[in-house]
Amino acid sequence: SGGAGTNFPGPTQQGYPGGTSGTGNANGGGGGGAGAAGSAGTTSAGGDGGDGLPFAIESASSKYYAGGGGGGNHTAPTVGSGGQGGGGAAGAYGTTDRGTAGTYATGGGGGAGSGESGVSDASGGSGGSGIVVVRYQIGSVGTAKATGGAISFYNGKTIHTFTSSGVFTTTAPITGAEVVLIAGGGAGGSQIGGGGGAGGFVPLSSQSFSDSTAYPVVVGAGGGGRKADNWPSDPPAAESGFDTVFNSVTASGGG
Repeated sequence: SGGAGTNFPGPTQQGYPGGTSGTGNANGGGGGGAGAAGSAGTTSAGGDGGDGLPFAIESASSKYYAGGGGGGNHTAPTVGSGGQGGGGAAGAYGTTDRGTAGTYATGGGGGAGSGESGVSDASGGSGGSGIVVVRYQIGSVGTAKATGGAISFYNGKTIHTFTSSGVFTTTAPITGAEVVLIAGGGAGGSQIGGGGGAGGFVPLSSQSFSDSTAYPVVVGAGGGGRKADNWPSDPPAAESGFDTVFNSVTASGGG
């Protein structure tokens, strides 16, 4: 069965479930994304990863984040594609190709390994790492009220982008800030496995930060893909993604 999203399908739903495997030769289901469930595997194809969500915070243009990884396939060349938002595609059928890793700094899930009898090296792709972005309005162009991360400017706003862990340190009070936290995506399963689930996606608005204060930023890594050395006797579990944490808020790693 595909993994369930937190609280799915309740009124406080967080995330979407992965797709179930197909019948017969058990083609893997796609990993759940931030915006849609992963597709189920079928008798002829691995399931596609669920799409993530578009969000315009790094620039004026929307960008998709947190797509699920594609499911592997045991019976035909059609493997699962990754969902929009950095989800990785599954590895090619009948080869030792590992699944494609989730895209860096998107929280995308890794694609699963595919394979067939006698192919024991088709490991899943690693999940994509997470990201933290802080954006706030300023009174003059090209100035900032804090240090930390890669700093850019557009439309009267300052943007701090953290693609690795660091510290957001204010040099003046900040109010009305927008923040996005995305956790690391989960790895795809090895040898005809399911796609990795996307990392948690947490958008926040109207955030305030005190003057002259250091706020640690922990950016979660993607889960590592694993190799099935002695398939099918001991297929290893794919590694989950790691949490992203900022200002007492946690985005959970993908499954």
